Amino acid sequence: MPAQFYPLPLKNLYRLAVSLEDPSPEEVKSKLRLKSKRTASQYVRTLSWIRERIKNFGSLEDFSNELVSVLAEEYNLRRVIESLSKGMVPLTPASLSSALRKEGKKVSSTEARAIISWLKQADALKERKVPVLTLTREDKVLEEVRSRGSVTYGTLRKAYGDEVRDVIVSLWRKGLISVPVLEKHRDVLEEAEDLDRLPGNLKGKIFATWQDRITGETFSELVIPSRAKIEARWSL
Repeated sequence: MPAQFYPLPLKNLYRLAVSLEDPSPEEVKSKLRLKSKRTASQYVRTLSWIRERIKNFGSLEDFSNELVSVLAEEYNLRRVIESLSKGMVPLTPASLSSALRKEGKKVSSTEARAIISWLKQADALKERKVPVLTLTREDKVLEEVRSRGSVTYGTLRKAYGDEVRDVIVSLWRKGLISVPVLEKHRDVLEEAEDLDRLPGNLKGKIFATWQDRITGETFSELVIPSRAKIEARWSL
């Protein structure tokens, strides 16, 4: 399901709101000199969502403040962000989306990113750095994922080397991160002691088959795709 609104610059949204009543993507492209019809369509959808909630736009500052008030009320932002702060959870689109779901609000990561972006643009959000001790490689990888909210496996492998695979699986088993590409094979991976010597008959894009030259035995090894998403999880 597409997002209802997108992380777009408030000044551009305001410019459209005060100059075009019900713009088409082509009118938005022309007004903002955009090249992408997809981006123009995102502006149209976002502006429609805003117009349902804000009727008088006034100045850019008035518009920004009114939008912040709407977001704060509709999504219980004070309580949600306070809960993240108390739990020392970094504010990311993934963590905000997770916290909002706990409040009964279905908000996608794209919409959460928009909320954070608009709060910052309106100078309605200040963030404090939280000290985290990272003594082990597992601590470091977990904090990297949490600070980003979502990251590709390839990015982590580039930063931490091939050994990061086993760290990722360990964190996933503990429920500290989400790795969607592994879920289908949880029954095999949950208890596996050696991720390079899995049963040789495994099928799927995350497994590669190889043969022991000495014994002739066939095994499968876990090969996480570079573009696989690694997402943070929190107990909120």
